[in-house]
Amino acid sequence: MAAPILSKAIADQQATQGILFTFTVPDGTFTDPDVGDTLTYTATLDDDTPLPNGLKFNAATQTFSGTPDNQEVGSRNIKVTAQDGGGEKVSDVFKITINNVNDPPVLSKAIADQQATEGIFFSFTVPDDTFTDPDVGDTLTYTATLDDDTPLPNGLKFNAATRTFTGTPDNQEVGSINIKVTAQDVAGEKASDVFTIAVAEGTPLLTKITGDIFSVKTKLNLKGDKGKLSIKIKTNTSKEVNELNVFTVDDEQGRINGIAPGAEGYTQAALLRSKLVFSTLANLPNGFNPADLTNILELDSDTKLRFYLVSNSTTQDILSGKSSFSNVIFSSATNNNTEEEGFSLNFPDLVVTIQPTDKQVTLGTNLQDQYQGELIDLRGVAQSVTANFVVNREASYNNFVGFYRVADQNGGIDTNGDGKADILVGQAGYAQAAVRGRVSSIDLRVNNQGTADSTATFGPDSLFAPFIIVNGSPDTILNNNANNNVYFAFLGANSDKTDHIRMLGNNTFGFEDLVNGGDKDYNDIIVQANLRINPA
Repeated sequence: MAAPILSKAIADQQATQGILFTFTVPDGTFTDPDVGDTLTYTATLDDDTPLPNGLKFNAATQTFSGTPDNQEVGSRNIKVTAQDGGGEKVSDVFKITINNVNDPPVLSKAIADQQATEGIFFSFTVPDDTFTDPDVGDTLTYTATLDDDTPLPNGLKFNAATRTFTGTPDNQEVGSINIKVTAQDVAGEKASDVFTIAVAEGTPLLTKITGDIFSVKTKLNLKGDKGKLSIKIKTNTSKEVNELNVFTVDDEQGRINGIAPGAEGYTQAALLRSKLVFSTLANLPNGFNPADLTNILELDSDTKLRFYLVSNSTTQDILSGKSSFSNVIFSSATNNNTEEEGFSLNFPDLVVTIQPTDKQVTLGTNLQDQYQGELIDLRGVAQSVTANFVVNREASYNNFVGFYRVADQNGGIDTNGDGKADILVGQAGYAQAAVRGRVSSIDLRVNNQGTADSTATFGPDSLFAPFIIVNGSPDTILNNNANNNVYFAFLGANSDKTDHIRMLGNNTFGFEDLVNGGDKDYNDIIVQANLRINPA
């Protein structure tokens, strides 16, 4: 028996990436001298390993078929073997050349958003594995623009060779910018990704100009810039509840409308343009530490300012004649000291530290530096807000604290849902409307000298005011139709027309539960709300 023979060499073949390839070994390629002998066919690579997954061989028809992908671009040597019935074999090797079709680059890994700070050098390199190209040996080039394809800001440079952004953002760039990075291959195909650089406002500069007059400035001090101060209690040994305030002055001598410090009318002028910082407590409930409170004050850049303390009273009581101007104690050139990154102010029995900060203004505090501003202001916030409450108490009464929605900062209540106040402070039924419209998930109580935690949700784009029910519950007010044991931030809504709520810090409220202000210690129940905006 004779072996089969190769009668005609198989011609090399051409295929194209992504296009169906089919090729049939021609009849007569292999012949067998033995009359009637039958040949069977197999196909492998020329090293006898199996064909690639994408290339199939039909032995019955001697046909190759398949659609080559990008990984198969290049040449493959294919061995076809014919075997007769006696096991004798003959083979031929031919080449299939798979021609490349350009594939565009692809985004393999999204670019992470970045943080930068005004006035501080920023550098960021786009990682190597962000874009890849399926074409072996292809080269990518990079460009960067804003996401609308306009050029990058002048202060932000992009090195295409190293894929690196560098720059020092200024105040005009505070906020967020969306950057588009584009990778392009040699054929002009592209892939892009957009990431965000959030530029935070840099820490402002706090400077003592002279004596007790300070200046807060942003680094560039541009019009419209805001400087922020962090003010904290360092020590407090006072036996009274005092109020710390800040006011702006017109020049380095501390004058207000031409009135010099110490001159007649100066104290009243200062109080009229002041902002509340916080109130201090004399008797602290267990678990409450005023040093932990946040107090962030925002002022126009280049503001000149002074501080004063109201002893055992409030600014409003002095302006209304209920207390004397003698209760006002101004900061002085001799009662402030330089501290690390800031200053300390030393009042009788109270020392506070003042430092510049780049922290964001605490959510909800827009009105809390104002008279009757004990409110949580979420106007303009598009999502709901989660509130984590911490409650402390130093009182024999088992008080209840809640919050209700008000239509405006004057305390009016919207009862028909049109966004306008229907019941005003001081009108009949105000207390019942407030309690009836309270945020139902906020029921704040705590045992005497205890600490309680709870979580609730405030609705978006709204203004909320606190209230205290003395030794009772909402049903006490709704069922008895009385308001002599419920007190609000708005004095006109209180039956005794007395202040029962004081700001102790950002979103921290101290309550007095006795009629006519009682012992005025504002520690009968203390509520601190830590707020965060819920994801959209």
